[in-house]
Amino acid sequence: MKNSSVKYLFLLIISLAVYAAEDDGELESLKVQAKELSQRIEAYETKKDAEQAASIKDETKEASSEYIVDDAAGYNPPMRQNGMLELKNADTVLSVGGRIQLHSIYAWPEGSYFAGKIPLDDTGENGQLIMSARDSRLWVKTRTPSKYGPIRTLIEVDFLGTTAAEINTNSHGLRLRHAYLEAAGFTVGQTNSAFNTLATLETITYAVNNTLVRQPLIRYSINNRSLGYDISFEQPETTLLDQNGTIVTPKDDVAPDIVARLRYYPSWGETSVALLGRYITQDQTMLSDGSSVTGKDAAFGWGVNMSGKIKLYGLDDIRFDAQYGVGLGRYVAYNAFAAGSIDAAGNIQLQPAYGGHIGYRHWWGQKLRSTLALSYAGADNHMENVNIDDSHRVNREVYGSQLNLLWIPVPNGLIGLEYSKALRSVESGEEGNMDMVTLLVRYDF
Repeated sequence: MKNSSVKYLFLLIISLAVYAAEDDGELESLKVQAKELSQRIEAYETKKDAEQAASIKDETKEASSEYIVDDAAGYNPPMRQNGMLELKNADTVLSVGGRIQLHSIYAWPEGSYFAGKIPLDDTGENGQLIMSARDSRLWVKTRTPSKYGPIRTLIEVDFLGTTAAEINTNSHGLRLRHAYLEAAGFTVGQTNSAFNTLATLETITYAVNNTLVRQPLIRYSINNRSLGYDISFEQPETTLLDQNGTIVTPKDDVAPDIVARLRYYPSWGETSVALLGRYITQDQTMLSDGSSVTGKDAAFGWGVNMSGKIKLYGLDDIRFDAQYGVGLGRYVAYNAFAAGSIDAAGNIQLQPAYGGHIGYRHWWGQKLRSTLALSYAGADNHMENVNIDDSHRVNREVYGSQLNLLWIPVPNGLIGLEYSKALRSVESGEEGNMDMVTLLVRYDF
């Protein structure tokens, strides 16, 4: 029974007793008892409300205004509280929130800052202005107590799905970002991979080596005061380089990717080490020219990702990561490099991939900050299985740099201006570079 119901029941009993009192002395005594009882119940309710509010604040104390790239790490930052609509019943708290975000991008030549899409010298226009609100988001989450601890759920979508013509309506389809359940240390559903970098760069555009992977998984986590442990079984997806220099996906995966991660939160910052194991398979894969190989093959791949943040004077910090692996593939640089190559007989040969970034974040004041970042990614491609005439399709190295100025005009709001430059080289020897200026306006609600 709710506390307010108990309060009204006791007051009703006291009122009936007052009505039935036989003399003025008894009447005054009952009135005093009723007043004291009402004050005690109200004080108890106020205490419980304060405890619940403090609990909610502790669970979601990360502030949304501090992060630009806020969903790369595997500890599910979408659970954070922002300004929001919250509905309650006796057991469950349901929260609704989201983000309105506008990107204004001018790039020369025209292209994308993702590692595998940076234009080569002979492609792209001299300049292109793009404005988009597609990264606006909406989320719904719940929190319900149970004998196993709080049960939390989250569904989050954005509008980076199918794109309509920009001539009239600029319509965009919904895209699922997160849909997961957390309970008793388990995370089940779709969310960020445990292999992702823990301390992401504070930049508007991603680092060229970014390890952001979001996929269905089953993860178990243990969190202590300064240490955290994760073991995660995640959706597999094989990417192989065929003889035409094109990355193909066999769709023949038979075992989950496995990630083990250690997280450490010392007084000087935070750091993590994630280890990845993969069983990469193919069975009569269809190649990019429409033909299929007749054989099948399998190989074991692995990777390691080390990342961290070191606190400096004031609020300044340095953020970094480095990854290396054989068969790392799609886990680095947004699939700019395949996990390995496949020959005409269907044999798999895994290849090394590697990358890293470092960034320095400086606060000019309580509401103004900047980040200077450098990043790199590359791969040792097995070109013996690729036709020499198609080597221009195979990425070899990519470099990136970013410098920004970010301002918090109001709580949960952010306005940012960033300059980015990137260079990409391919196995044929061709190179391409691009420059980009991005204006960001964002408000979390």
